[in-house]
Amino acid sequence: MAERVKDGSVDVRFPIAESTEFFFHTILSTTPGASAIGLVTREGQFRGWARGNPGTVREDWSQDPDVMEWVGSGETNPEAGWGPPIWIESLESAAIVYQTPLIGPQGYIGYLTYALPISEFSQFLTRIDENAFILFGEDDVLAHPLMIDWRPMDATALPSPSSIYDGQTALIPLSELGDPILELIWQAEELDFGIGRDPETSGFGARISTIDDREFVYIYRVLSGFGAKPLTIGTYFDADTADEVFDRMGAAAIAGGIVMILAVGLGLYVARAIGRPIRALATASSVVEAGQLGDVPALPRSHVSELNQAVSSFEGMVRGLAEKEVIRRTLGRYVPESIAEQLMKDDGSLQPIEAEATILFSDVARFTSLTEELGPTRIVEVLNAYFSRMTQIIEAEGGVITQFQGDAILAIFNVPIEMDDHAERACRAAVKMRQSVRNETFAGQVIESRIGINTGPVVAGAVGAEGRLTYTVHGDAVNRAARVEAMNKEPGTMILITEATAQRVPSMELTEVGTMDIRGQSKGVTVYSTND
Repeated sequence: MAERVKDGSVDVRFPIAESTEFFFHTILSTTPGASAIGLVTREGQFRGWARGNPGTVREDWSQDPDVMEWVGSGETNPEAGWGPPIWIESLESAAIVYQTPLIGPQGYIGYLTYALPISEFSQFLTRIDENAFILFGEDDVLAHPLMIDWRPMDATALPSPSSIYDGQTALIPLSELGDPILELIWQAEELDFGIGRDPETSGFGARISTIDDREFVYIYRVLSGFGAKPLTIGTYFDADTADEVFDRMGAAAIAGGIVMILAVGLGLYVARAIGRPIRALATASSVVEAGQLGDVPALPRSHVSELNQAVSSFEGMVRGLAEKEVIRRTLGRYVPESIAEQLMKDDGSLQPIEAEATILFSDVARFTSLTEELGPTRIVEVLNAYFSRMTQIIEAEGGVITQFQGDAILAIFNVPIEMDDHAERACRAAVKMRQSVRNETFAGQVIESRIGINTGPVVAGAVGAEGRLTYTVHGDAVNRAARVEAMNKEPGTMILITEATAQRVPSMELTEVGTMDIRGQSKGVTVYSTND
């Protein structure tokens, strides 16, 4: 999983895409030992996926300094490893967690973790030996037949996933387990059990303890590399039954060898059978993530019903995404692209917005005489070419065109997409529009255009009759931009900017034209022209 993130084929940047969430659910379905996968970014944002839960858990841990210290450590220590056992409420179980630092194409992202519930370890041990155990360090029990259904009296007092950093454990102490024989393991006398290995280097060990005139023998191995403390894996038995135990162990070893040979052969066959559809699914997920919905290959079916279900769900998701993309593209032809995307996110609703914005108003000079000269068919061709080029320029600066009215363009900056430098963007767009009409023709025709720019409060929203709405902006600031555009005729300029906008673009070279009267208003407005 970390390799897929590193090479860029899986994008875990926020907001996380549906295809990425599906990828993590698929990983869970093909990793039986793991019950949950979590992603903690360096910004402290947590996303989690649990087996049997189709949704995504979202939590903000950015205000916890200890969590931030822990997740930040992954940047300087890029080694994967086991963390301490923690309590995971959604699993209703303590679990051990494996954590892997994620490095993407842009650098360190955060920790990817997956959790293995300790109840599953305990169930596994009962199938091996009724006295088998796994200890975390010397004092805590990680797995034991008595812990299959164990749940603390107060789970809220135990370490949670957000306290994974501090080495606390969500395990039962050995002294509270209720196994009086295992409780005495570290007080028992050490034995040379004839294992033939140095306990200091191999981790193997043996001890004997006398309880109520009966001798119990412990055999175990200590394993490091599982977090802050080693694991001790072993079992114990009554010394009087040692011969029976060793006979059983010998028979188990022979049977285990035969089973291992069969298991390896069967495992290779099953791996091939399962691996093909999983690899195909992973490849298709990468195609979806790249946005190439039309290039998603047909996926093979499998003999594994869960994989078939995953493939069917994936194909259904792709069909849904393709339908949404068609709707979004269709909407984008009639309303601004950003508005179309917002409508898709909000299930077709668009709330009114009141904000300060910069308005750009433009129209074509001599449009009436140009229409008479070219005729209706030709003027439509010219306008379409002109509008297409102007739209490219305006949208490249983050502006949203809300109206094409005759030969006029009404564009707004800072609504609905917020931007701090909206005045500068509008002015840059105006200069580029003027450069375009000076240096280009549109359907073979030379065009001159005039532009007015103003900044002020506006109300933006969907306006119209029920079932037929238009996204537009209202306010005196909009009217003033249109009036300022018309003022260009008097001084012979092509771009006029009001003082309200000029104050927000100190780095731009402007020339004061003067204070001019605005039709319908008692006070004039000081306007500036660009030195383009």
